[in-house]
Amino acid sequence: MASTLDRKVAEAAEAFVEELRARLVHVAEPERLDGARLGTQAADWAASALEAPGTSLLARRIGPVYTITDLARWLTAPGGDPLTGEAVRKRALKRRLVALRADDGHWAFPSWQFSRAAGRLVPLAEVIALWRRLPHDGFLTDADLAAWMHTRLGSLDDTPAGYANRHGADAPPLGAAVSRLGARVA
Repeated sequence: MASTLDRKVAEAAEAFVEELRARLVHVAEPERLDGARLGTQAADWAASALEAPGTSLLARRIGPVYTITDLARWLTAPGGDPLTGEAVRKRALKRRLVALRADDGHWAFPSWQFSRAAGRLVPLAEVIALWRRLPHDGFLTDADLAAWMHTRLGSLDDTPAGYANRHGADAPPLGAAVSRLGARVA
């Protein structure tokens, strides 16, 4: 018997496929579709479908986001039990997770700071370490900094979050990118 989560995922996948078909019907020459570009567009559509209520503008800037409720369900405490909503808030306040407030006051947690393992989310320590190094005191808001973390930079050939995850928060090319960002803020 399928769980409620499995049914919801199947329903969402079916709705997404129907939306993708509907959008492709309007393409003049479907046989000439660029697979990579289509994949990117499909990922964007999927991300927008996964946005938490009230965060759509924010999520367009920083990528898909999780809510406190999501993280309470998918993050685990050291003993393996799911976190409480209060524990998620505490981690956000202590900057142990990348978190920012949406315009409606709800917490938003960018998905690029997590990886999935065994049906759970695992925070990426190097990505969070990079977040802590950013210039949070200047005119840039946390949303601006989160958008920067999610933007592909030519000097890295990756996003800062992706680069930090693969090469560490202290990698020299990443340090140079953070310095350039800091110079703009000063």
